[in-house]
Amino acid sequence: MCPHGAISLAPQTATDGGSMNAEDLVLNFKKDISSLSRTERRRAIESVRDVIRAAAFDDAAGSTYEVERCPRCGSAAVVKKGKSRNGEQRHLCRGCGRTFGMGSGRILGTSRLPRETWMAYAECFVLKLPLRECARRCRVCLKTAYTMRHRLIECLSAYTPSFRVGRGCGCELDETYFPESFKGNHAKGSFKMPRPSRRRGRQVHRRGLSLERICVMTGVNDSNETFLEVTGRGALSRKRAMDVLRGRIASGSVVATDRAAAYVGVLAELGVAAHAAYDPKDRSEGTINRVNTVHSLLGAFMEPFRGVSTKHLGAYLAWFRWCRTFMATDPGTAERTVARQLANGTCGSRIRDMFNVRPPYMDYWDAPAAQGR
Repeated sequence: MCPHGAISLAPQTATDGGSMNAEDLVLNFKKDISSLSRTERRRAIESVRDVIRAAAFDDAAGSTYEVERCPRCGSAAVVKKGKSRNGEQRHLCRGCGRTFGMGSGRILGTSRLPRETWMAYAECFVLKLPLRECARRCRVCLKTAYTMRHRLIECLSAYTPSFRVGRGCGCELDETYFPESFKGNHAKGSFKMPRPSRRRGRQVHRRGLSLERICVMTGVNDSNETFLEVTGRGALSRKRAMDVLRGRIASGSVVATDRAAAYVGVLAELGVAAHAAYDPKDRSEGTINRVNTVHSLLGAFMEPFRGVSTKHLGAYLAWFRWCRTFMATDPGTAERTVARQLANGTCGSRIRDMFNVRPPYMDYWDAPAAQGR
């Protein structure tokens, strides 16, 4: 044990003159920690936990990164261009003529937080913990926990496969609705609430598919891939359905939906081979169980957050899609996946742009008729 009650984590030498193995290191740690006071023991545990998290991050991320595109202009014309003083490989972009390192454009290359903090946040990300609990576990402030979450979601969402239904393949389409939410701290910004605030997760006072509900269009294909797209206020319209489905549904595909009128003309224009429209109140003809299952899982995913701000709804839907794609039964596997994608992924958003964002679809409240609502 080191002076002043500290525990040495450096490699030591075993009594037989050889290098200490893992079992000897654990036994010595147990022996040393038992002699510490309660406060010193707590500090030692936190220090060891940070060392383990940093090592786990390095093990998951690997030592080599593949550079595919320029982080500044996106050009694929990238060649090697010498090395930095610390031996890191640098590259030259033929498109914009600028050089960059392995960490340029990557979150870890622009973040001052150590690897162990990001690994701790990966654990929180997998467990879908609230922001305040994430801040406590990672020993950061609430604002930092907020920016870490949104940078991580943007980075990981690039790894989620795109949704497409090919010729002869099938899919199910449906919509789900969320109450419009202005959740967030507006004390320091210029935003003013257009209506009286509601309790978290409370339903809107207007019944049915009113314009105070936000429509999320959902699809599931034969490969169990999904898409979730925020389309706007109220019931789904033909134009919004076409904007979402164009490029995703190929001609000759087979599509099943509910009896929403917006799908009929859109799917006919896209040239689908067959369109089955089922009545959700009559299960004798058939159902769209797969997409309904996705909606059920989405509701369970959103519940712990007690309401999601409409301006961030798309980010949370991307988080949900990532979980459906990469979450394994073993949380440790998912944490390593987060670390690997984080080490190699990029985030184009700047931290200062994440605050004071104007909520979408505010034209509904800006209209003169909103005075009577």
